Amino acid sequence: MIRPSSSSSRSCGFTLIELLVVIAIIAVLIALLLPAVQQAREAARRTQCKNNLKQLGLAVFNYESTYSRFPSSGRGMNMSLMNLQAFPASTFSLLLPYLDQAALYGQFNFSYHYTNSLNSSNATAARVTIPAFRCPSNGYTKPDSRGYGETDYTPLAFTDLDPVTGLKNGYNGSVGTGGGPGTNGTTLNATVDSALGLFGNPISSTTDGLSNSILFFEDGQRPSELVGIYDSLSLYIGGARGLDATQLATGNFTAPNRWADSDSGSGVSGQNNSTAGKLVSVINGNKTPTGGPTDCPWTTNNCGPNSEPFSAHIGGIHTLLGDGAVRYISENISTNTIRQLCGRNDGQAVDNF
Repeated sequence: MIRPSSSSSRSCGFTLIELLVVIAIIAVLIALLLPAVQQAREAARRTQCKNNLKQLGLAVFNYESTYSRFPSSGRGMNMSLMNLQAFPASTFSLLLPYLDQAALYGQFNFSYHYTNSLNSSNATAARVTIPAFRCPSNGYTKPDSRGYGETDYTPLAFTDLDPVTGLKNGYNGSVGTGGGPGTNGTTLNATVDSALGLFGNPISSTTDGLSNSILFFEDGQRPSELVGIYDSLSLYIGGARGLDATQLATGNFTAPNRWADSDSGSGVSGQNNSTAGKLVSVINGNKTPTGGPTDCPWTTNNCGPNSEPFSAHIGGIHTLLGDGAVRYISENISTNTIRQLCGRNDGQAVDNF
């Protein structure tokens, strides 16, 4: 009788200790790989975001080729009256034919407000979601409760950053009433027009050079159902004909998150809680905690992403310059350099950025 050897009778399975070691090794590998996967995904999202702005740049120049001027910034400063006003159509609406959206553009009747459904199909058209207007890195802004399409980019209208203090110090612009200048706003010439401008400036007016002038910047992560600070009825040039107040978040106020709203255009004023000698970053200012600090919550104008340059990307934002280039600008850029990039004709040499 042949007895089985001790080696042949031994089990071929793993011991408990060996199994635990394997599990631990797998866990470590996952922990090491997960950040790399997340970084790769964010890199892809950033690339898409950059491409969106590139497409907007091409659309802007196709528009300029047709009309010999840039499109309106939507909402901006009437530099002759020093009034804050709004163009009847948003920048995004004007660019639709140059973004393969000619059919959608044809549905708008710009004699009426974009919320109008009684006299036009504007409200239906404005509810279309256009992927090129959204940055895929924005996981904070929720869909509009009334179904309107949203945007994470902002046409630059003007800046009123003081060239000396870096604080907001331009024309306060009581809407529709010719509001007077802020403290020393006149003598310091704090309010400067953008390359786009309220009425759409010709390229020749950007005497600082197109490569030194911002057309669009990222403004992602805005709170959902963001309520603008402007009364649509008094803001719109010619009046907001056919406005349906039930379609706005509160009363007749503008809705900056929506691409069809002219208030999707923004000035750059800096963060509300900036003080002399203690400036909060103009780009991605008050980014922590999410939702903003108690002295500058994101629901307040000029706080965090509320009408100021902001993104979900680490360390900065994408901007579209007047020469069509898309540049990633650090959130650590100086306030004065941002001011110079926002103005089209301040005559100052722009620092490296």
